[in-house]
Amino acid sequence: MNKTCSALLLCLSVLPLIARGDCDFDDFPQMDGMQLATVAEAMQWNNTPMSVKGFRVDASLQAVLDFYADRWAGVVDFTEFGAWQQVMHINDDCMMMVQARIQQAQTTGRLMLVNPPDKELVARPLGAGVPMPPDAVVVTDMQSQDEHRDGQLVMLLYPQEMSGAVSWYQTEMVRAGWQLSRRAFAQNNATLIYSKGLEQLSVVFMRTEGEQTQILLNRMDR
Repeated sequence: MNKTCSALLLCLSVLPLIARGDCDFDDFPQMDGMQLATVAEAMQWNNTPMSVKGFRVDASLQAVLDFYADRWAGVVDFTEFGAWQQVMHINDDCMMMVQARIQQAQTTGRLMLVNPPDKELVARPLGAGVPMPPDAVVVTDMQSQDEHRDGQLVMLLYPQEMSGAVSWYQTEMVRAGWQLSRRAFAQNNATLIYSKGLEQLSVVFMRTEGEQTQILLNRMDR
């Protein structure tokens, strides 16, 4: 799991503290000269709405931290996550997090905006929209929508060895009308890529300890 994903899981752990609300990036403080780029404009992580922007600014890392400490005075939490310095702020409407580090004499990072889920999202089963073996457990479910395509990335834990998971998908995907486009097998992992109409689904299997299998499904419109 990459650093962005792990940080988002941290965000989810504090969401029960947030009242119902709705924020956007107009509410997110930004330093003068901060250059922004959209990373994820409309995303749900385990049914929680969030948006992520990357940033770059000609300022020291300490200046960035001091800026947010001042703007969010009294309601801010500082943490470290690997090479990243993190600043988190929770108000009555949403949660905002800044991840920052020094890179080539600039400070770069991400601005993460997390809103509480609505009733429709809360009721949605995690993993809905992708095929899953009956015994599989959803670890994470990330959905994204932009003007060009929709996508979904789901991680499962399957309580049996990898060969059983591969066999299930080889049978069920054909039964559901998917066409196998490509496959690759190695000792500790395997990949199956399917297509159906304008959709593509890749299924990656990875052996784990204890005869379990990690399954990563990536579904997208083409």
